[in-house]
Amino acid sequence: MGIGIFWVLMAAIMLGFYALPSKYMKHFSVDNIWGGFWLLAMFVVPVIATNLLVKNLGDTYAQVSTGVMASVVLLSILWGVGNLLWGISISKIGMALGFSLLIGITTLVGSILPFLMGGMDKLSTTGGMVIMAGIFVIMLGIIANGKAGLMREKHESELAPQSSKDRSDMKAGIIMCVIGGLCAAGFNLSYHVADNIGHIGAISQDQYGNSPWIARLAVMLPSFIGSGIATVGYFVFRLSQSHSWGGFVVKGSAKNWMLLLVMALVYCASLIIYGLGAYKLGAMGTSVGFAIFQSGCIMVANLLGIFTGEWEKAGAKSRTWLFSGLAVMCVGIIIIAVGNSLLV
Repeated sequence: MGIGIFWVLMAAIMLGFYALPSKYMKHFSVDNIWGGFWLLAMFVVPVIATNLLVKNLGDTYAQVSTGVMASVVLLSILWGVGNLLWGISISKIGMALGFSLLIGITTLVGSILPFLMGGMDKLSTTGGMVIMAGIFVIMLGIIANGKAGLMREKHESELAPQSSKDRSDMKAGIIMCVIGGLCAAGFNLSYHVADNIGHIGAISQDQYGNSPWIARLAVMLPSFIGSGIATVGYFVFRLSQSHSWGGFVVKGSAKNWMLLLVMALVYCASLIIYGLGAYKLGAMGTSVGFAIFQSGCIMVANLLGIFTGEWEKAGAKSRTWLFSGLAVMCVGIIIIAVGNSLLV
């Protein structure tokens, strides 16, 4: 169990850092950066890596029912839609509220639904109830972090009073973010269906001798492709609408593409490592692991914000809420780990 938690936390750290190279790109528009990133992260890197490393990939998928594969792809398309809606909504409601809403809803839905998809017998056990208590504690920590972020942003909103249009944008942004959070849970649900219901990982390991981490590539590939359909499709539309395709070959584009490749490699690796951690955590790994994974992502994001000076002018109260939220999430992770040990 301990190694599973280690891999999940490692994945969270990597995911928290994956976007850092984007700060060093020049002459690429936002659409160029993220359109190129999603192309590499959802199609190029996972397709090449999976076909090179996984033995008997086609034979593995041939043993999985069409219904399961279709469910995986559809759930992962929702994951892609969730990412897009969140990206749009933060321009309307701000990063603090947007991040808290998305992560909170995604954690709640993505952690609890796997219990309902084949794990109901474990929900009523002592271990299951302890895990649910841990998820609740983590949600309290996420709420505290959201309050800290809102307090940090309050000063800016006081300096620029909201117009009626701003208030309308806020309502629309909140609705989009809530829907995005529900959709983004499709990532964990697609993984759960592929590995726990479709048994893609078990087939790849037991029948064809792939190691557990390589078998996770086979589990995750349909999810990457499904998400890519939504994300890449959206940016193809955006780039065509703005006539920005030429932006990919501007001065310094070779360096930008290398940085995008680094981002894609780290992003894909973090999700594969998450899958390995969830596998190591046992039968309810997708519930236990996802709650820990999401909490770890929030911690890394906030710690990066502290080290880069984002909280210097936030005020003592907001920093107190921030550190309290991080501490509460740590307690929630410990509770979940204890609950998972009781299921073994």
